[in-house]
Amino acid sequence: MSHPFTKKPRVLLFYALVWIVIAALQVLLLHYFQDFPLSIIITESVVSNLIFASLGLLAWYPTRYIPFQPQNPVYSLTAHVVAGMVVIFLWLLTSVGLMTLIFAKFTEYQEFLSGSILWRTVTGIMLYLVLVLVYYLITYAESLRERAQQEERLRLLIRDSELNILKAQINPHFLFNSLNSIASLTMSNPDEAREMIIKLSEFLRYSLKHREHEYVSLEEEVERMKDYLAIEKTRFGEKLRYRFRMDKECRNVKVPTMILQPLFENAIRHGVYESIEPVDIDFQCIPEGEMMKITLQNNYDPEIPPRKGTGVGLQNVKQRMELSYEGRGTVRWKSENALFSVTLYVPGFITDHHEKD
Repeated sequence: MSHPFTKKPRVLLFYALVWIVIAALQVLLLHYFQDFPLSIIITESVVSNLIFASLGLLAWYPTRYIPFQPQNPVYSLTAHVVAGMVVIFLWLLTSVGLMTLIFAKFTEYQEFLSGSILWRTVTGIMLYLVLVLVYYLITYAESLRERAQQEERLRLLIRDSELNILKAQINPHFLFNSLNSIASLTMSNPDEAREMIIKLSEFLRYSLKHREHEYVSLEEEVERMKDYLAIEKTRFGEKLRYRFRMDKECRNVKVPTMILQPLFENAIRHGVYESIEPVDIDFQCIPEGEMMKITLQNNYDPEIPPRKGTGVGLQNVKQRMELSYEGRGTVRWKSENALFSVTLYVPGFITDHHEKD
């Protein structure tokens, strides 16, 4: 950490202004209590405060490199006592010595100068203590700022790690399901299996392409979900039907990559798998205030016992939404009247701080 008063011209100027004010106060006090010519008083104040201001800059270094330790204060106090004694001694030696040489012919002032050593020393100690206190406050504030930055970096690292873990939980599950579908088609319908492999490779290329990117446009995500449904439709045929409706305001809104895939997978797993009749998956996105409301709905057969699941997909989506939007995005789901629906509320915009793609 560089010197807090010299690293920026504005701060150095402020430091100089403070000493100008101190020098002006000294001029007023000497003029009120001593009957010396104004030239002597001004010279005395300028020389004395200029030297102390210069030496005061050196007080930063023992403060910087000898931090105060409450558990062992003796060492820190001793170091500052020694540093303070050196600073005050040099200040008295140079300021009093210069004034003695400059006004050697003024006997009355020389007597005043000799008798002022005590109060000069006390004043020097007080000024030095104030400087040390200011330096410690600056050091403490800088330490808090650095700690806050470290905590923010750590929070972002943890957040990114959590997101990567959640992605790792989603992608293999989808891959295994797709490979199982391809395996079932290789013997019965090789042409469809070949087509499904091509679509799967395109879908996986999208997933790998955005592995290091957190957000994509909703329009791009939807296009990839259409590829996903095309893969599944190869297996289920007319039993799987789907429809997409999206207002133009929704197209460019940013969403976490692959955030919709577990929702479509859930609709197929708990709807299409068990149903004898066709299952309709309805996707819709509309603006709602400052948010974009994304709804995914599918019908199911209430007479058929639901498949047992771990709920990992929906929980992953919920956690990714919370992490990605820092509490601004929400996920809700419900099941009623033989309809299961999931609703995502996504902020209508993402600042550059969050956007990485």
